[in-house]
Amino acid sequence: MREIVRRVVVAICLYGGIALCLTPARDLFQIEPVDWLREVGERQQHSENIKGMMSKYVGEEQVKDIDLASKTRGKIPDYIAYETEGRLIVVSGTSWEGLWNDIEETVTNKAPSKAWAAVRGLEYHSNAVYLTRTAPLFQQVNAQWPDQSLLAYIRIDPEDSKIAPRYLSVYEPSPSDLRDAAPTHILYPHRTYGALILFGGLLFYIFLPRARPAESGVFYLARAAGWLPDLLAAFGSGAFFAMPFLITSDSSGGPLDRDWWPLTVIMWGIGAIFASIFVITAWYQTRRLTWDDNGICIETWGFTRRNFPLDKIEGIGGYIQQMPQWLRVLAWVISIFNWRATTSAILLDQADPGFSISLSNGTRYSFTGQGLWGANSLVAWCDAHNIPVEPAVRPLMESKPDFQPSKAGRVVSIIFAVIALVGTGWPLMHVAVGAMPQPEPKFRSGSFDAQDDFGQIPSETKQPVAPPVDQPLGASKPPVTVTPAMLAAEQEIIQQIQKVRDEIKTLKSQIGTVANPNEAAIDKSLEAVSRLRELQKQLEAVRSGKLPEKSSGNAK
Repeated sequence: MREIVRRVVVAICLYGGIALCLTPARDLFQIEPVDWLREVGERQQHSENIKGMMSKYVGEEQVKDIDLASKTRGKIPDYIAYETEGRLIVVSGTSWEGLWNDIEETVTNKAPSKAWAAVRGLEYHSNAVYLTRTAPLFQQVNAQWPDQSLLAYIRIDPEDSKIAPRYLSVYEPSPSDLRDAAPTHILYPHRTYGALILFGGLLFYIFLPRARPAESGVFYLARAAGWLPDLLAAFGSGAFFAMPFLITSDSSGGPLDRDWWPLTVIMWGIGAIFASIFVITAWYQTRRLTWDDNGICIETWGFTRRNFPLDKIEGIGGYIQQMPQWLRVLAWVISIFNWRATTSAILLDQADPGFSISLSNGTRYSFTGQGLWGANSLVAWCDAHNIPVEPAVRPLMESKPDFQPSKAGRVVSIIFAVIALVGTGWPLMHVAVGAMPQPEPKFRSGSFDAQDDFGQIPSETKQPVAPPVDQPLGASKPPVTVTPAMLAAEQEIIQQIQKVRDEIKTLKSQIGTVANPNEAAIDKSLEAVSRLRELQKQLEAVRSGKLPEKSSGNAK
């Protein structure tokens, strides 16, 4: 009975621990304080980098008028309005001001507490923190979250009207976004408990006392018939059970998502085949045959006993356990076309000879010979009670002596246990410690510091407004009266510019290298750059009050 309990507990710990270790958090916000000046500078620098790369292939003259960061060339408030359009959430209060202060201090290496430092992003994502969206302060954000958007901006209006508002960018990351960005204890909040459950299952399997072998009887010794099959069952079923969690990590429903049901059913079905080894091993280890002067007793699963008197026993004959013939033939046919399958074909073709006990009602109880002990004493008991034993099976049974405990077997068992603990237990403890849950950071009330320049929008007289690409520094233009026709023409041209920019981005990956250029892609890039330059000129003309004679949609 204890062998069944051993494997049931191990299976529960194995699959439960894997599920906890691989289930990612799905209610996180990636929050970053926005420094608009830095963002404008990065976008303008990115535009210059792209132009520099393109100029190597199409020439500087073709790209000098191209501006991929035209939206940043005006005033900062205009750029902010463009970026936050349709996804701006406005909040106020000392709680929000205190939150912004804590986040800003954390990403600038001045975290107010260890709890805040623990939620900071890793490496290239160290300018953001990761917080659960279930926090009370974020209820307003959840209620006003923009439809069909993964990104929102929070504008925090300070109580002091003399201080400019601050902005937070809030992003809903997927598990794949979090793998290299968020600390492990945030990405996998239950991993420590899963690792401890896995380690607990290993300890239970090793240290649960095994039943003392009987002095007489036919049985399969636990150490001889259980350790390696259980190891195969654990690794095989565990691997296929874990695959759906890894493959569907970006899905909201995980392995149970309806779109992933076919994959999950197949993977877990293969895992169930490996898990059946637990059942087979438990059956062998609990199967026992004992006898006395009245007859024999066959025990299975540790609690099912069947007693058969002497007059019901007809005799003992041979028995061979072997895979079905169609499976063996199929394996050899496959090995003809793929030599790597030869080893599997040889293993499937092997037979395990044993013996079977025939009863007067036609029932047969069979025992395979591999790992069997005590069959020679059964032969002697049969001879003493005039029960016939077939001559062909007698040598096999006589070669199975009664079990005698040995120090060598105990040493091998100890070595196996030590290897299992060191090889599996130590990595599990390392995982458990590395993903140890951390206390949630406390949200403090506060107010903005007027002396802190981070994230502030400079006054109009001081902000570094970059001129349009075709306008020299210091130049000014007379005011232009904006008409509906101008707005419609401007919008149409902007849409075309965006399409051409997307085309250039696609062609960028197809240009090739200096040593192996793609001439067709270069020609298309040259044509796209020419169209973009023409559209830029049309856009500037429209903004200066000159409507095109023809619709800008005809520009090619």
